[in-house]
Amino acid sequence: MILCGNPHPFFDRKTSIVSKYISEFDDCEKLFIPMHDECPGHWYLCVIDFKNSHTQILDSLRSKNRDKFRFQSVKTVVEFCQTFFKLSDIGKDVFQFSIDWAPSIPTQENGWDCGVHVIRHMQRFKNGDPMTSSDFCNSMKIRREIACDLVLHEGNREKQTIVAIVCTKTSTRAMKKLLL
Repeated sequence: MILCGNPHPFFDRKTSIVSKYISEFDDCEKLFIPMHDECPGHWYLCVIDFKNSHTQILDSLRSKNRDKFRFQSVKTVVEFCQTFFKLSDIGKDVFQFSIDWAPSIPTQENGWDCGVHVIRHMQRFKNGDPMTSSDFCNSMKIRREIACDLVLHEGNREKQTIVAIVCTKTSTRAMKKLLL
């Protein structure tokens, strides 16, 4: 992102759209990057751990056929992050971090829960909580919890509108079933 010898304005720490968030990187301990493998349509997670100087790949549905591609994709993203950090004058150096697969994470039992696993991994991994297969025993319940967390979050400016629409279109009996 160098144009005519000058950093691209996108990376200018003082004037860019990114400048609003750049200062948060200085205190950041972990960076979560959801990754997508288009071939099977699968989501997995890259976690750059600044505190412990390593990068982990959390994949709930590993595949011998796709591991090499996914590993290389993570490596490419980490290299991009390093370039971004350097151009944005962020004091993070991830270039020398080791990259490895997270040991013993729960695997998904179907072909469609990978996104749920990625979100749950971010929720648990950010605090250093261990992952157990019981965290994923009821994926429909987890999906409802994630949806409720998103809708009811204090930063959601559309919360009142969404709740009003759901209440007017859903009977009390159906609402109880939805929430249970």
